[in-house]
Amino acid sequence: MKKVLALALTAALALSLTGCLNQAPAQGGGSSTPASNNSGASQSSGASTSTPALDGAPAITSTEQVNMIWSHNAAVTTAGHRAAEKFKEAMEQYSGGNITVTLYANGELGTVPENDQALREGTIQIGSGTTGGLVDPSLSYFDCPNLVDSNEQAKAMMDRSGELYKYTEEVYADIGMKMLSIVPGGFRETSSNKAVRNYEELTGLKIRTLENPIAISYWQSWGCNPTPVTFSELYIALQQGLVEAQENAYDTIVSSKLYEQQKYIINTHHVIMWSGMYMNLDFYNSLPADYQELINWVVAEIYEPFLYEESIKANDEALQTMKDAGLEVIDFTAEDLAKMREAAQPAYDLIRQTVGDEPMELIAQAQAAAAG
Repeated sequence: MKKVLALALTAALALSLTGCLNQAPAQGGGSSTPASNNSGASQSSGASTSTPALDGAPAITSTEQVNMIWSHNAAVTTAGHRAAEKFKEAMEQYSGGNITVTLYANGELGTVPENDQALREGTIQIGSGTTGGLVDPSLSYFDCPNLVDSNEQAKAMMDRSGELYKYTEEVYADIGMKMLSIVPGGFRETSSNKAVRNYEELTGLKIRTLENPIAISYWQSWGCNPTPVTFSELYIALQQGLVEAQENAYDTIVSSKLYEQQKYIINTHHVIMWSGMYMNLDFYNSLPADYQELINWVVAEIYEPFLYEESIKANDEALQTMKDAGLEVIDFTAEDLAKMREAAQPAYDLIRQTVGDEPMELIAQAQAAAAG
């Protein structure tokens, strides 16, 4: 009911936006005038003047007043939300107040699937979170297990000039979204109440996993007993022993306090966390060209570098927090990781069946180039 009321509120606020356009844009937190229609751009003649280029940003000559709703499911303490705040600040500054951004965190406007659906429908304009099959089956190639060994390799794989990046832009466009950024945000690692010191000891592990057939497939191929549990129920599931292990990025494990119910961190490096940022495609296409250029510039020059560095920093700090809390950290060897990659072939076959040959070939090419 809270989520329904929140969405209704944003719609009501959108209807009152025209009467508020001459007010100064909100600074710091969220704007109080979210637009919630597919075209997105609310206009006012002469409300603002053109803005000269600053710090290398594109010059803004349009004067339309635009508000963007950005909804995501991360906590306000995470790197993802801090990066969203950085985007908001930059857009409002470099547009001279013509563009404002309203942020909703912690799933305030809905679950991940609900937010994705609202984004496609244009009820919200910007979304972010982990990309892959949970966003759309056509993106399942982002769920490939044991694909890379480091954040640096992952970043090189998704270079903006590469064929894999360009292909992914087309996939997002096909589902009604403008892909603005894909940034590696660390690995999904395993936390457990059972000591797992090598690949062979994964056998029999009762682990909570995503409600995703690909994730279930690779955990099964490693001899585990995967159990899908909704994230909101995970803490209690660990506490009550329904599952003895789970897998997430360090930052998520700490921000959600899951480590309080765990004894070990096992560095399985099994899936890279790809942090996507995307916009409703119709909304993006409705914007003046200089606004589009500014969005692209802010994402590439400010948001993306900030998110990448903050994600690494946040995960490093989260790992130290868990060490300080007494959790033992177990590192899998290169041999263990290679065994995981080889055993996960059924998951790769399932992904290929889902997405086709082209993205899998692009993944392989990008992986080889990044490792090379």
